[in-house]
Amino acid sequence: MEAPPPVVLQRVLRERHLWDEDLLHSRVIESLENNTEVFHYITDSMAPHPRRDFVVLRRWCTDALRGVCILVSSSVDHDNVTLEAGLRAVLLTSRILIEPCGMGRSRLTHYCRADLRGRSPDWYNKVYGHLCAVEVARIRASFPVLSAKGPETKI
Repeated sequence: MEAPPPVVLQRVLRERHLWDEDLLHSRVIESLENNTEVFHYITDSMAPHPRRDFVVLRRWCTDALRGVCILVSSSVDHDNVTLEAGLRAVLLTSRILIEPCGMGRSRLTHYCRADLRGRSPDWYNKVYGHLCAVEVARIRASFPVLSAKGPETKI
């Protein structure tokens, strides 16, 4: 990705609308600590399937020495959130590792296991991995590609 890890982390945390075309609504329900929150979001994909409603606890940290950022999320029940639309999907685990990869660039690795409700184990084996890869590609595409213009010079 054409951005340093802290910028990519902020894109994933706070700017989901820039890369997730299926996002209908998102909000922070409760901030528990400086780097921990309960987050609610609703997605709508592949009509006529119902909307998916997620409530997740997410925690992130940044290792300034190594430049690595980590975001860990999983579904929780929360008293202040009612099912707004469709189905309550379950994010069993989501781990995003963002590592520096050269000057101003990052490598994003995403491990995810979810129950989107209404899908067979065969569907997860054949399709879900591709959907996760498309999500990472959308995050990457949300950053402009930096290209050097002009003649090459010796410095």
